[in-house]
Amino acid sequence: MPSAHRVELPLVHAVSLARDRLPRVRSAWKGTYLLRCNVEMSDGSNTLLRVLGLAVTAVASAAAALLTPVPGLAASPVTEPGLEATVAGAGPIVGAVGDMACDPADSRFNDGAGTTTACQQSQTSNVVVADASLTAVLGLGDYQYDCGDPADYAVSYNPTWGRLDQLMNPTLGNHEYQTGTDSSGATCPTTNTSADSYFQYFGAAAHPDTNGHFSFDLGTWHLIALNANCRMAGGCGATSAQTRWLQADLEATTQPCVLAFWHQPRFSGAGTGSVAAYKPWWQALYAAHADVVLNGHRHNYQRFAPLTPDGVVDQAAGITEYIVGTGGVGLHGVKSTATPAPVFWKKTFGYLRMILDATSWSAEFIDYRGTTLDTSTGACHT
Repeated sequence: MPSAHRVELPLVHAVSLARDRLPRVRSAWKGTYLLRCNVEMSDGSNTLLRVLGLAVTAVASAAAALLTPVPGLAASPVTEPGLEATVAGAGPIVGAVGDMACDPADSRFNDGAGTTTACQQSQTSNVVVADASLTAVLGLGDYQYDCGDPADYAVSYNPTWGRLDQLMNPTLGNHEYQTGTDSSGATCPTTNTSADSYFQYFGAAAHPDTNGHFSFDLGTWHLIALNANCRMAGGCGATSAQTRWLQADLEATTQPCVLAFWHQPRFSGAGTGSVAAYKPWWQALYAAHADVVLNGHRHNYQRFAPLTPDGVVDQAAGITEYIVGTGGVGLHGVKSTATPAPVFWKKTFGYLRMILDATSWSAEFIDYRGTTLDTSTGACHT
């Protein structure tokens, strides 16, 4: 780390400086560091701060830092003014969410302000935008309701969730393919038969060359995005091109941890409970000792115990499924008779924040007010 030094800036200026510098190093992420430093304020007082920084290459490199006071420690004396650094051991931090922006023609849109139960894309995205620690956002489908019209993107999605496009890794939802008329009676784009509006909006990040499936590595994790609109994607069965690609991709990776994400869930406490179409994907992932599956589609948050492809709890080798269809468009409940049933669920807006450590993960569901409602951890099947 740089040599110890005093900082003679008001805290608000230090925070502003840190945030201004942060975006320029996101793409060069190598590790997350927690720093403790004694800052001499302009009024002469000493304040102990916690600094979350994204180092460019190593501890010795300059870090772009986000400074936040440590509760209860602001008045603590520090005998040696300066800067201490300790590696926190944390991996990349990702956000995940789907089912996002309301149709501007929706009666609940309310000029973008929404209501308590619908069209909360602005307030929900504000919480995610404020999370400057995120390395990536995993989009779980259904970005612009009701059917992804480019004019609606401009009014609803783009000024809210669109602020995160530089971090977005999108997957396709069913509304990206919706045809006919939308819920307000307007005609959906005729090109939705091939999700053209979606592919045009997200460009290369949507991987139009593969019809929307792709994979990438982040830290020690291998992340896989799939197109769960089976009929449009050429099928999801065991012999389909996409499933064969998935199997080959899993065989090729050497990463110890695996996460897959797509829109419609295999298991859900709402709707039909389980969807047979995605069993082949679960079978391939389970055989490859995958760890986490993320989905949207159901407009609530659900977390399941580790499961087999048949929905049986398997604490040793099961896959943990999270449903995060909470981006703002609306809310669904959960059936009390669902099997398997989620171990935790909430009918509210928010996003999932995951720390992808070297051989484990930790997650928290944060609601649209910034309150953590659920926490969970898991170890990778290495």
